[in-house]
Amino acid sequence: MIVGIPQVLSSFYYLPFYKSFLEGLGCRVLPSSPTTARTLQQLSICPTDEPCISVKLAFPHTRELLDRGVDYLFLPTLVSKDQHSYYCPKHIGLPAMLRSGFDLPAEKLLSPLINWREARRASVASFMEMGRRLGQSENEIRKSLRSAWRFQNRWSALCAGEKLTAPEGFERYLGMSRFKRRRPYNPAARLNRSRRIGVLGHNYVLYDYIAHNIVERLREHAAVLVAEMLPARAIRESLGETAYGRSLWSFEQTIVGSALYWLRRRMVDSLIFLGPFECGPEAVMELLLEKEAEKAGIPLLILTVDEQTGEAGLVTRLEAFLDTLSEQSAVRPGSGKTPAGTRLIPPHQESRVLGFPNMGHLGAALSTILNDGLVRTVGPFPVTRQTVALGEELAPEFICYPFTVTIGQMRQSLEAGANTIIMVGGKGRCRLGWYAELQELALKRAGYRFEMLTIDSPFPLRENYGPFIRTLQSFFEPSLRGRLIRSALLGFYKALLTERAEALFFKLQAREKQRGGAYGLFQKFLKRSAAAASFGSLRKGYRDFADDGAALRLEQRCAPLRVRLIGEIYAVFEEYVNQEIARTLGSLGDIRIEVEREITVMNWFCHNILKSPAQLLRHSRISTAAKPYLEQSVGGHGRDSVGLAALAPREGVEGVIHLWPFTCMPEIVAQSILAGLTEKLSLPLLTVIVNEQTGRAGLKTRLESFAHILQERREAGGGGIECIS
Repeated sequence: MIVGIPQVLSSFYYLPFYKSFLEGLGCRVLPSSPTTARTLQQLSICPTDEPCISVKLAFPHTRELLDRGVDYLFLPTLVSKDQHSYYCPKHIGLPAMLRSGFDLPAEKLLSPLINWREARRASVASFMEMGRRLGQSENEIRKSLRSAWRFQNRWSALCAGEKLTAPEGFERYLGMSRFKRRRPYNPAARLNRSRRIGVLGHNYVLYDYIAHNIVERLREHAAVLVAEMLPARAIRESLGETAYGRSLWSFEQTIVGSALYWLRRRMVDSLIFLGPFECGPEAVMELLLEKEAEKAGIPLLILTVDEQTGEAGLVTRLEAFLDTLSEQSAVRPGSGKTPAGTRLIPPHQESRVLGFPNMGHLGAALSTILNDGLVRTVGPFPVTRQTVALGEELAPEFICYPFTVTIGQMRQSLEAGANTIIMVGGKGRCRLGWYAELQELALKRAGYRFEMLTIDSPFPLRENYGPFIRTLQSFFEPSLRGRLIRSALLGFYKALLTERAEALFFKLQAREKQRGGAYGLFQKFLKRSAAAASFGSLRKGYRDFADDGAALRLEQRCAPLRVRLIGEIYAVFEEYVNQEIARTLGSLGDIRIEVEREITVMNWFCHNILKSPAQLLRHSRISTAAKPYLEQSVGGHGRDSVGLAALAPREGVEGVIHLWPFTCMPEIVAQSILAGLTEKLSLPLLTVIVNEQTGRAGLKTRLESFAHILQERREAGGGGIECIS
C-alpha cells in the first residue's frame, strides 16, 4: 500500500508523525519531490489565483503523487492542537480544496481530523476509521498512533537539543536527503560567529524553494537561530508572558513565541521575518513582532516572497540589511513618528466619550443602544474615501480591507473627541478577533491616547458572562441597567426592521415600473428609523414603508432573475466597501434582478447569540449542503458561502456573486471550492474581491456582463419570463 504525502504546509512540521503513523500501519510512504523551478511553472493547476504560494504549491505536489500512482494521499484536516487556539484556515480547508480541485473520490484522500479543542473523540475516531480502511485492527491503530506522537515529540526535542533545522532533522532521523550546495553562496562572505540572527517564518516557507535557501545563506555571515532550535516548553513559557499568546494560530505560536524568547533574553542581535504574499496570519504577526523588536531595540527585516520573487532581489535585500546592522537606528522598525495629518489626542477627560466603528445600516441601532443619556458618544461615521485613507496610513500591508476601514473610523472618532473606543473581539479561526489588539497597537504607536474596550460574546455563559458584564460596567453605571436594557432592545428592533425593510426594498426595486422610487422610500425609512425613540414610532415607520411600497406601480408579469450575494460579512453588508452592489444590480437598465442577501448581522446574531430556532434550522441546512465539499468550518462565513451556493439551484437562485476582501483567509478557501462546485451545478458564479482600489465603474461593467449571461441562460433554457424594463 503506497501512501503519498505532499511535501507542503504541515508536513514541514509533522512529517515525523505522519510518516511514523503510516509506516506503523504497514504502508509505504512516498513524499512528493522537493519544490523546484519546474514546480513553480505548474502552479496553474491551482483552480484560483488568490491562495498564498504555500497553498498553490500543494496542487502540483499532489499532481505529482497522483501521476506516480499512489494508492492514497495523506493530508490531515488540522483544526486545533489544544484548547485555546486554531490552525490557520488554509490548514483546515486544504484537504477540501485538493479534493475539489482534482475531483478526487472521497476514499482517495486520507484526511483524519485533528481538533483537540472541540472534537477530541471525533478526532481519534477519524484516525481509527482511516486505519480500518487500510486493513488494520483497532489495537494496531492505537499502538501506531501513540508511537507516532511519541516519535514526533522526541524528534522535536532532538532538533532543539542538537540545534538542527527541520530539514537537518528530517535527514538525520527520517533518512530524507536534503539539498546541500557544495560551493558558497557568497564567496566574499566573512563568518562572524558573535553575530546572532533570529530567522522567523513558517517552515513551509523558510525551507521550500521559494525562500532561496535563506537560512543557509545567512549561516555564511552569522550564527542563525530558528524556532525548532527551541524546546516547546520555552516557547510556551514565552507565550504565557503575553495576553494574546495562547490564542495565536498554532504554527504562528511557534514563530512569535520563539521571537519573544530570543528578544527578552537578548539572544539575537537582529531578526528577519520571511512570509508569503497574501498570508493572513503574517499581517497579524507583523505588528506584534514590530512592537516587540522596537521595545527591545533589535532591528527587524520583513521580507515577502511569492512565485515571482527572484533570487537576486532577495539576496540584495539580505546583504543590504547585513551591511547596515551596525547602524541599527537606520533599520529599526517604527520610528514612533506620527503619520501625516494625525493630531495627538489629549489625555482622558474625566468622563468617557465613546467612539465605535460602523457597518452598513447598523449605525442607528448602535447609537440607540449607547445614547439615551447613558453615555456620551461621537459618530458613528459613515465610510468615505477619507475614512479609507486614514486607515491605509496605519494598516499592515496584507491585512484585510475591513481592518483598514474600521481603524479609519476609529481615527475619525478620536479626532472628533472620543477617548474610548469600543470594538468587538473573540479569537477564532479568522483575523477579526485580532482587530482590537492590533488597532489599539497601531493607533497608540501613531500617537493617539485612548482606552480600547473589547466586547466579546457572553457565550458560553460559564466562561464569558463575567468578563462581558465587567466590560459593560466599565462604561455604564449599574443604576442605569434598566435604561440600558430598554435601549438595547430598541436598538435590536431597529436593526431587525432595517434588514426586513432592506429585503423588501430588494424585491420592490426589481419590479417597479419607474426606477428609483423604491430606493427613495427606503432612504426615507432609514431616516425615520434613526430618529425613532420608541417601539411604536419604529413600527409605524416600517408599516408606512411597506404601505408606500405596496402603492408603487410594479411590472405585473415580471419574473426577475434571482442573484444571491455570499461571502465575507463586511464585504457583503457594508455598501461603501462593495460599491452598493445590491442597488446597482437592482437598477440595471435592461435586466431586472432581485438580490438575495442572507449573510447579515441580524441573521448571525439570531443564530449565534439568541439561538433562534428558525436560524438554527436554516444554518443546519446550509452546513449540511456544504458538508460534501467543506466539512469543517474555516472561520468567518467561509463554509456558509459554500453551503449557500450549493443550495442555490434547488432554491431557484440563478446566479451567485461571491464577495470578499483581498487576503480574506476563509473566503480564499471557499473560493477554491466554489470554482469546482459551481461548475458541477452549472451555476454561474462571479467572484468580486474588494480592496481600497475597487472602482464603481469597473464593477458595474462586470455586473452588467454577468446579468446578460444569466438572462441568456434563462432564455436558452426556456425557464421563467423575460423581464426587460
